[in-house]
Amino acid sequence: MKSTAARTPAERQALNEAARWHTRLHDEAATPEDLQAWQHWHSAHPSHQWAWQTVQAVSQRLARIPTPVAMQALAQPPMARRTALRGVALGLGGCAATWLAWQASPWQALGASYHTATGERQQLGLPDGSELALDTATAVDEHFDANDRRLSLRSGRIQISTRPDLHQRPFSVQTPQGSVLALGTQFTVQVLDAQHTRVAVQEKSVRVQPTHGEARLLVAGQQMDFSSTAALPPHPAHLAQASWRDGGLIALDMPLAELVQELARYRPGYLGCAPEVAHLQVSGAFTLDNTDRALAALAASFAVQVHYRTRYWVRVEAA
Repeated sequence: MKSTAARTPAERQALNEAARWHTRLHDEAATPEDLQAWQHWHSAHPSHQWAWQTVQAVSQRLARIPTPVAMQALAQPPMARRTALRGVALGLGGCAATWLAWQASPWQALGASYHTATGERQQLGLPDGSELALDTATAVDEHFDANDRRLSLRSGRIQISTRPDLHQRPFSVQTPQGSVLALGTQFTVQVLDAQHTRVAVQEKSVRVQPTHGEARLLVAGQQMDFSSTAALPPHPAHLAQASWRDGGLIALDMPLAELVQELARYRPGYLGCAPEVAHLQVSGAFTLDNTDRALAALAASFAVQVHYRTRYWVRVEAA
């Protein structure tokens, strides 16, 4: 399999779209209209077919279900569809993760224009017609006036799909480390901790401006971390940056440490991994709405075990 870094921007864009479609079609709220829209996307370009096959291949259980059967299951009532597609979230690779020590605190959501609790996601429209998606434990403020369209991200992660503005007002996202200016695009912004912000671009480009550093351009298929003084070099964006909005985590050659770190954001308490399994690589499709199920898939597929000391203290260890 070609490495993530070796893929072209067009291939990475197609993979991002395929990841979004995968989680959308395997959500129990998927509709026949979703299936028709996916079929239109799938047949539009050979790169879409290649990307879909790649994303399908990283989910072992789904790969065992004949495509017509899987597609038929999507048209069934929710309870039947849930049974038919149960177990789709299965990883193929290995584990480890450090717990996010810096997490959104309840006080960060106080007075915010929009906010979500741990494990909750939300999608809404902004006054200019742009779309905003909030990830778990996110708090964001909206500042729209005659001259500016600005969101201030206090904590968590958001995805923005901007729309043209009749008044040509700039659209930006402010974080404690700087600002991200949209250049007609779709992108995600995440406050990683007290010192760093991560930006990933799904369409077109953005301009990243650290508060006390040099501005950098980031284009589709790339992600970048930055502090208040500097932006790190860009690198290919993880598929997880595109798939979380629809409730799925698509991992492709992801260190298990990163996978468990992502899952930890969707549950209260501590979720970590033992150092001896931290380097293992993971590819697969995991549900974010039931992290216990995702952890069970890891334990069923690899030489790891999930140690529950309590519901709020969980660790992935070597079997």
